[in-house]
Amino acid sequence: MIPKYQKIKRDLITEIKQHKFIPGDKFYSEADIKAKYEVSSITAVKALNELTTAGYLYRIQGKGTFVSKSKVAQTVKFSDIENHSPDKETIKVLSITEESDPEILAELGLKKDESYYKIVRVRSVEETPFLVHITHMPKSLINEALIDDLSAFSSIYERVRKDSNIDLFSLSSVETNEIVFPEHAPLMALLQLSFREPAVKQVKHTYLDDKSVAEYIISYKHWRYFKTKIEVEAD
Repeated sequence: MIPKYQKIKRDLITEIKQHKFIPGDKFYSEADIKAKYEVSSITAVKALNELTTAGYLYRIQGKGTFVSKSKVAQTVKFSDIENHSPDKETIKVLSITEESDPEILAELGLKKDESYYKIVRVRSVEETPFLVHITHMPKSLINEALIDDLSAFSSIYERVRKDSNIDLFSLSSVETNEIVFPEHAPLMALLQLSFREPAVKQVKHTYLDDKSVAEYIISYKHWRYFKTKIEVEAD
């Protein structure tokens, strides 16, 4: 049997999707839900909490509950827009090292006594660096016989495809982007950033079919080269 609060949650999500409320509108209060569905305060609060956790609502202390402006449950397509021609791009592999940082091991889902490879690359346009990739990858996906040949890893995805017959491009992934102000001097030097110039930090996990992590990559992109198109499909 479906709990009452779940039925209420489902009903309220339908109202939001049907645009009875628009983003920023004040939503039902606990008292409103109690009266509307003839339920207890516990059930009403549980339904509101579930909707808030799911991202449909947000609360402002002393003012009430409001409909989120986030694109929850809508199909949203993000596209990176490059403002240069790909044939003008070059990639340089700076280093490949075997490491075992506990935090990175956790991100890769590896055991504490295991290790991984860290590959640092710089992408440039007409000799101007604009993107630093710091890739962390399980040793099982790296051809260790080629480790000393840095150029063999200029395209990691192509390398993995040739060595392991795995197309990382086709796998599921999760990526977040945020604006940061790097303070790490070597990173600033690589991107030719002056003091207090921002960069876009991109963090991405790519997953194999068995849900294990194929790569954990942290990238820093010069702000001048960051442009994104967002497309939202109508309901």
